Amino acid sequence: MASSSVAKSYATLNYFRSHIQDFPQIASVSITTRFREFYPSPLNLTFNRTAKASPLPLIRAHVSPDYVPDAKFYKVEAILRPWRIPQVSAALLKMGIRGVTVSDVRGFGAQGGLTERQAGSEFSEDKFVAKVKMEIVVSKSQVEAVIDKIIEEARTGEIGDGKIFVVPVSDVIRVRTGERGELAERMMGGRTDMSSPGSST
Repeated sequence: MASSSVAKSYATLNYFRSHIQDFPQIASVSITTRFREFYPSPLNLTFNRTAKASPLPLIRAHVSPDYVPDAKFYKVEAILRPWRIPQVSAALLKMGIRGVTVSDVRGFGAQGGLTERQAGSEFSEDKFVAKVKMEIVVSKSQVEAVIDKIIEEARTGEIGDGKIFVVPVSDVIRVRTGERGELAERMMGGRTDMSSPGSST
């Protein structure tokens, strides 16, 4: 009985020694055991925390209803009906938004993967509904105008019209020139030019 207790104590001791590198906040650990008449006492552990060790970052959710992440640029992601894309893209181009990325996606939301009607016929594929995702990166001042225009052109009033997500973007880089920020985001003849004082429109 005593030998099995000793073996367990040594196993525990070896476990702590082999896993000490898993605790970066701890500079050193001293482990001592005491044996009294072959009966081991509980392990005595001493943890010395270093002053220079930085604590792990605390992650808190922003629960305030007024919270808006602050950024110069935002990406507007719109998941829309495929047959509404021509109207939406034409309206965005007309208002001076020229940088748009479009990709075919499949999924379901409030529709729950139900069949959809288009041109008098119903279609469904693997319970996922075909949609199109539009991604537009614009400056902070343009976000609301872009959202309003997408809603205006994409809304039918039925379930399945889609969703819009607004994501803060930390920076924009133009690959060809290496320009960053507003210079990289700006498109010649785009919304910024249209709203400038010297514009003819």
